[in-house]
Amino acid sequence: MQLRLRQYKSCDADSIVSWIKDEDALRKWSSNRFGDFPITNEDINNKYYKNNGDCIECVNFYPLTAFDENGIVGHLILRYIDEEKKVIRFGFVIVDESKRGQGLRQANANPCN
Repeated sequence: MQLRLRQYKSCDADSIVSWIKDEDALRKWSSNRFGDFPITNEDINNKYYKNNGDCIECVNFYPLTAFDENGIVGHLILRYIDEEKKVIRFGFVIVDESKRGQGLRQANANPCN
């Protein structure tokens, strides 16, 4: 199975919301940035598109979707945490629990010996 990343699309929110099954999962995923459980796809899209992921600078927030040949399998965001844009933080990482433990690999990766 090959795993790839692409820019987040608003339709990805449906999958993300389906993976957040309870308040604990919401808190672990979002660090209390979305309010109360349950959240909706509109909540995610408003946060990302209307509020730039709560980032002040417009070029500081990069939501990504992970997918394989069968569809969406995960999601994460990247954002710079310094003014020089040298340090980037991963956040809002979530994976479809049915895909965990299956041995994903990077597409076109060269194995190390």
